[in-house]
Amino acid sequence: MAIQKYISDIKTVNSDSETVYNRLSNLDFLNSMFGPENMSRAKEQMGDKAKGMDIQNFTADRDSCSFDLPPIGNIALHIEEREEYKLVKIVSDDSTKFDFKLWIQLIPSDELNCKMRITLHVELNMMMKMMVGKKLDKGINQIADGIANIPYGTI
Repeated sequence: MAIQKYISDIKTVNSDSETVYNRLSNLDFLNSMFGPENMSRAKEQMGDKAKGMDIQNFTADRDSCSFDLPPIGNIALHIEEREEYKLVKIVSDDSTKFDFKLWIQLIPSDELNCKMRITLHVELNMMMKMMVGKKLDKGINQIADGIANIPYGTI
């Protein structure tokens, strides 16, 4: 198996890097988006984009998050490193079937906005790379778009 690296395009976030960092470096905020009481509303708002999104048993606290995603199974992750206003490194826990690291990098651009890029490091064998490589290329940008479009000033 080899580590594969997928890098998003650089996205503009309509909030300053301090506000974005403070939100993303505390995974507890995900409860407001993926908690059971909010999943149906989120799917409604996302429309076709939510097709196949069946997150179950979601839990999160400041440093970690866990959920079931059929057919993949349980995904558990935690924040491995924080660099104030610049970087959040999230890694998979041992209970997850595959190893990955997700880096969210922030760069201030002005008082009201920042730039963001996401890098995913995932361990894939050649067969898996052939099966999901293109989907991960596309998916990393969709994740980056989703994170860039969070209304940081209102959550």
